[in-house]
Amino acid sequence: MIAKDRSIPKEIKIYEAIVRRLSVNHPRKVEFENKLFRKRAGYKGEKELDYHITQINHSKFTILHDIRIPHNDTHFQIDTLFISNSLMIPIDSKYYAGTLEFHPEFNQMIQYLNGSEKVYPDPILQTKIQARQLKAFLKSHQFFSPPLEPLVAITNSQALIKNPTQNKEVSQRVFKSPGIFYKINPYLEKYQKEIISDQEIKKVVKLLLKKNNPYIPDLKILNLPYGELQKGVECPACNTIGMEKFHSLWGCKKCGHTSKDAHVAALKDYFLINGQSITNGQFRDFLGISSVHQARRMLSQLDLNISGEKKGRVYTPGKRFPLWD
Repeated sequence: MIAKDRSIPKEIKIYEAIVRRLSVNHPRKVEFENKLFRKRAGYKGEKELDYHITQINHSKFTILHDIRIPHNDTHFQIDTLFISNSLMIPIDSKYYAGTLEFHPEFNQMIQYLNGSEKVYPDPILQTKIQARQLKAFLKSHQFFSPPLEPLVAITNSQALIKNPTQNKEVSQRVFKSPGIFYKINPYLEKYQKEIISDQEIKKVVKLLLKKNNPYIPDLKILNLPYGELQKGVECPACNTIGMEKFHSLWGCKKCGHTSKDAHVAALKDYFLINGQSITNGQFRDFLGISSVHQARRMLSQLDLNISGEKKGRVYTPGKRFPLWD
């Protein structure tokens, strides 16, 4: 049973908004396009793993995708977690390209790509640390965890995995996405004694879902050039920013497309880039509207929470506002 599906990471939504709002020739456009490309590639790899997971008999497992849990003043993240009565299997997904050499004796992995080499922390050690953090987290909430067997999924189908020292743990714990069944099955055969009941599994899942805290990039650390981001409503047909309001419609000067609700996407961009609150004045400035009353009417028609009075009124996304859709 899948208790939590994988959703598009919030980082991707934020980077998409930033890339949309940077002009073609902006000096930092490529920087954020590269960030977005890497995040999309990683997500694509995770979805590829998810596909192969659907081919496995789920009756023995409860599966959670993409959980991030606060613990000891930090967070630990698990891309996929299998929970059964006899064991737990946390899986860390890596979308690395090129040739990957695992050297667990030095706690590192070396990537050879396009004539260069780069050293990364050992993914096996990383997923072991995540497993240890999960065990400690459950213990702190009075749950006794069954054995944990962490695995590493290399989700890029073109990657070449090498184990030059013939390390046994590399061959046991690292796999390509299509081989997930054959990697998990030996552990199912090894651990058959029931450690936690079905009821306890439900309680653990409920706790993990309650504590799940998806990662959102710190916009301050990104050091965004706010004054250089393009303002205005983007045309949903030709992607030109700068639609104009004509009575009840937005009109695109470039392609002639009209829309009743193109401003919703613009407001989403504002929330994603500037933080999740906006005033009437900020709304008018970002969308290019001059009328206070028109802006108030447009804001009141959306699912937004309202606080404050008159000039101090602030709008924030409501539960049904499609911020992360």
